[in-house]
Amino acid sequence: KVSFEIEPLGESVRLTVVHDDFEPGSEMLEGVSEGWPEILSSLKTLLETGEPLPAQDG
Repeated sequence: KVSFEIEPLGESVRLTVVHDDFEPGSEMLEGVSEGWPEILSSLKTLLETGEPLPAQDG
């Protein structure tokens, strides 16, 4: 399950992403823990500049 919370923060907003309901030791948890920061960094850059970050291989 993934939930998103957007809250005002001065002239900006804060996006909080919660991805939960994983089994203990889940490989999926490891994958999304590495994936979300990359996705959200690209989204931030896209919103600020109009261009996403280049996709990383791997």
